[in-house]
Parts: sequence; C-alpha cells; structure tokens
Amino acid sequence: MKTIFKEINYGGPEWTSAVKLRESILREPLGSWFTNEELAEEKDHFQIAGFLDHSIVATAVLVPEGNRMKMQRVVVKEDLRNLNIGSEMMRFCEQFGSDKHVAEMYCHARDTAVNFYLKNGYEGVGDYFDEDAIPHLKMSKKL
Repeated sequence: MKTIFKEINYGGPEWTSAVKLRESILREPLGSWFTNEELAEEKDHFQIAGFLDHSIVATAVLVPEGNRMKMQRVVVKEDLRNLNIGSEMMRFCEQFGSDKHVAEMYCHARDTAVNFYLKNGYEGVGDYFDEDAIPHLKMSKKL
C-alpha cells in the first residue's frame, strides 16, 4: 500500500484530523495541547498530509521564510513508523519547497528524531537547546 502525500487546506476536515494526530503524538504526552493562537498562525503555512486508505497517517507544517522553509510539527502515526513513511514525507516536503524556489529546509528536531533527520540528509546546526522542555537540535538541508 502506498502513502499519498498532498497539501491540505487550513481549517478543513483533513486539517482538523492532522491537528488531532499531531496533538496526540507531540503534545498530549507532555500534558499540553495546541492553543487557538498557535493553530491560527498555521493559516499562513503549508499543510502537508500523508494518506493511507483515505486516513491521515503523517503530517507536517511548512513555514515559508524567504528562500528557506521551516518544517515543523512532523509526525507519523506511531504504529506505522519504520515503514519509510516519514522519509517519503521528507522527500515530498523537500520537492514542495524546491517547487516554491526554496534553497534550504530546516527544522528543530527533538533529540529522539535527530538520527531520522541525519538519515534523510539533514545536518545539525549549532548546539542542542530546550524547546517545550525537550532537547532539540536545529537541522538543515540544502535543496
């Protein structure tokens, strides 16, 4: 079965499903949830989702910043990890950025995800820092 990736519309039903998936993986384990202000900021961002059998199984938010793009809120459904869905989504996001004439994609990777990004051609930039009380490393890739 192949994962289908596409841009989805902010505020639509697919976006709502993507937010629920992101929140269940990124926020609920920390005892927090996305605020209305955080979600309102996404209206100016690109929403990417991966679908298997019409269900969202992966998602990322791409934030345009001039000639580079920040990839954030990246998740793959927990029971589908290690099936290359995350790597496929990286390639989709990178092509999406390249199509928009972006020269660099970067993210703030949780320490538990650094090896995933390294495997996908990203390089660490600088030192670890705390974000949401979790160690993160800025990771970057030239497109």
